[in-house]
Order: sequence, then C-alpha cells, then structure tokens
Amino acid sequence: MRLLDKYIYRKLIAYLLVIFPAFSLVSALIELLEIIRKSKVQDFKLMLVYILAKLPENFYYIIPVSLIISAFMLANDLIKTREIYPVLLNGISLRYIISRIILFSVFVSFLQFLNLELLMPKTNKIYTQTYQKLKNEPPENEKSIAYNLWLKIDEKTFLYFDFFDLDKKVGKGLVIIRVDDNFNPFQRLESSDFKVNNQSLELFNGREILAKTINEVNINNFESKTVNVGINPENIKKLIETKKPVSITEVYKVAKIAQKYGYDASYFWSKFYQKLATVISPFVLAVFISGFIWNKNRILILVAFFSTVIYWYGTSIVSAVASVGNLPYFLIFSFDVLFLAVGVFFILKTKHPEL
Repeated sequence: MRLLDKYIYRKLIAYLLVIFPAFSLVSALIELLEIIRKSKVQDFKLMLVYILAKLPENFYYIIPVSLIISAFMLANDLIKTREIYPVLLNGISLRYIISRIILFSVFVSFLQFLNLELLMPKTNKIYTQTYQKLKNEPPENEKSIAYNLWLKIDEKTFLYFDFFDLDKKVGKGLVIIRVDDNFNPFQRLESSDFKVNNQSLELFNGREILAKTINEVNINNFESKTVNVGINPENIKKLIETKKPVSITEVYKVAKIAQKYGYDASYFWSKFYQKLATVISPFVLAVFISGFIWNKNRILILVAFFSTVIYWYGTSIVSAVASVGNLPYFLIFSFDVLFLAVGVFFILKTKHPEL
C-alpha cells in the first residue's frame, strides 16, 4: 500500500472515530430526554439499557453522515495545511484521493451491513422489552394462536380457519377450496375440527362438496378424513408474530412467507429494498459528496450536505408509496442512481481550487 493511501485511511479513521461517537452521544441524549418524558418508571439503569440498545437503530443514519463529514474534513485539512501540493506535484490527481475515499466507503458500507444484519435484530428486542418495563406495561406474549385467516396453499388450493393453535397444531372451523384451470371451484371441504400432520390435514366432523357441473353437486358427510394439504405452523407463526422485521434476511423471509400464503407482501418487499439501499448509502453519499468537497464555493458545499437529507427522505417516500403497490420496488434505488450520477459528474469536473 502506498504511503499516501495509509495517510488517507489513517486520517479518515481518526475523523470517523471522533465524529461517530459525537453524533452517537447526541443521539443518546435525545433518546434520554424522550424516554424521561414517556416513562412511568424512573429507573435510570433501565433507561441506560434502553438508550444503549436503541443506538444501533440510529447508526444507519449516523454512519453515513459521519463518513461524509470525515471526507470533508480530510479535504479541508489537506488544503489548509497545504499538504495537497506535494501530492499534486508528484503527478497524483485529486481523483486518486477521491477513489481512496470511495474505497473507504465500501468498508463503511460493510459495517452498515453488519449493524443491520447482526446487531439491530438483537438490540431491538432488548429495547422493546425495556421500553415496556419503563412504561409499566406487561410483556407481549408470543402469538401461538391465529384467528380468521385465509391461506394460499398453491395456485389452485385455498384454506381458511376460524381458530388455529399453532403449538398444538389443532384448530376449528376449517374450509378448503380447490379450483380448476379456469378458477372455477370444484371441491369444498368443511370441518368443525382439524389437526395438522406432517404433509396432510386430518379433518373431523365435516362434509365434502363436489361440483362436477352447476347442476351436478354431491355432498358427503364424514366423521374423519385425511387430505394431502401441507401447511407449516411455524411459517404462519412467523407471519403473525413479526410485526417489525429488522434485518434484511428477516424482511426477506417474512415477504416470502406472506407471498406464499397469498397475502399482500408489498410492504415487506418495499422494506427489503429500502434496507438494501440503506446498506449502500455510505458508498452512494461518499461518491456524491466527493464531487463537492474540493470546491471553494461554501454555499455549494452546504447545498450538497443538505441534499443528503433529500436522499433519506426521498428513499423513505418512494418506499412508502411502493409499500402499497403504487410503484415498482426497484424505484427505491432511483435516488441512489440520481445521487451517484450527480456525484460522478462533479468528480469528473473536480480540480484543485487554486488550479
């Protein structure tokens, strides 16, 4: 590694290690004021646990902001100390330094991924439980019972139940409907009780309705009947338990489960793509800001920094619209493409302020 590379990375890490904790402290103080206002139990130990567990949720904003400020401070430091001149006189362009900032942003994006995928799922559970204690609310029980649900088993089989104990794998009020290629129903199974086996359902005290034609309908009552319809109680439990999936893999799994059982998965798919955009946000914003930080026009630099707010709000707005199915999910990345394009454009025009 070049001596210049070591110098750049050492500077960026040093700035990041100062700016990141500073923003984290501000975030912690804001959370402290908020929880003091809301809590009914004045337990400062619980408050400390809550604040520390809440921090990783704010990291995915703090990390990119800390990175772009570190990049600005590096550029500002190189210019003010005139250390930039030996670099330029040795035939090294500003774009080389910019490329090192962007490479560093890839490492920061990896940290963003680790926070989102590994840290936040654990800390979110802790701060949720702690918040309930501070609010003096009883803890949420695991939802092992489902009510009044329609499930899509496959393209031609649909299932409904009034009540389903997901732990005991028994339920009441079951209806199974099968349709033909033209989506006309030809079989309906009803039972007052049912039990889930490995890849089948055991029905009790019910009836089977077979419709060969409109005028030819057969009804047969039965006390017990086994049908080859497989449902997974654990997947249903995940579907109704997961109110706020956190990590990328959690959101993806819930989206697939919802889609499998015939539910509208737009909300979860929009969150999945939004979280992917969050992971690459340090890289996108580093490319964007690198085209501005060498400019002598301070107003332009301020506009660039405030534009990062548009990036976060814009991505969130597109995600919200996509969550109700009004926009394709991939449009969540439209702000990434826009900011990358603007950043590359200004990088190509970048030159030393005094050249």
